[in-house]
Amino acid sequence: MATAGKPANRPALPKAKWKILLVGDYPSSQKARAEILEKQGYAVDTVRDADEARARWQPYLYDLVLVDVERNPSAAIKFCQEIGEVASPRQQVALLVGYRAPATTASAHSLIPKDEDPKYLVDRIRRLFREVA
Repeated sequence: MATAGKPANRPALPKAKWKILLVGDYPSSQKARAEILEKQGYAVDTVRDADEARARWQPYLYDLVLVDVERNPSAAIKFCQEIGEVASPRQQVALLVGYRAPATTASAHSLIPKDEDPKYLVDRIRRLFREVA
């Protein structure tokens, strides 16, 4: 049932349990980001690197793949390009970046500066999900 200005097929954000695959090799940063996102109602799986992400990722399983590109940017960007070729239109890819140069060539929908306030991370993710809802 549609409500004022909101189509019936548009889920509420983030209560819809959007699934996020969080890729990064700093355990403390991963844990902190996962906790922030889980508190916002997102379901979060974490992996250490592009190889683990490649093994875990499947079309239609995750709504967002959030990749930290710091330690191995070429592997992270290659992974993003690979999934960008087969992902559904509803799936988003975003890069957590400390710098923009190599990341701008990736098949990512968004670049998110990783040292920003956690509220900024949550806001960017909400905006990505609104684009496909």
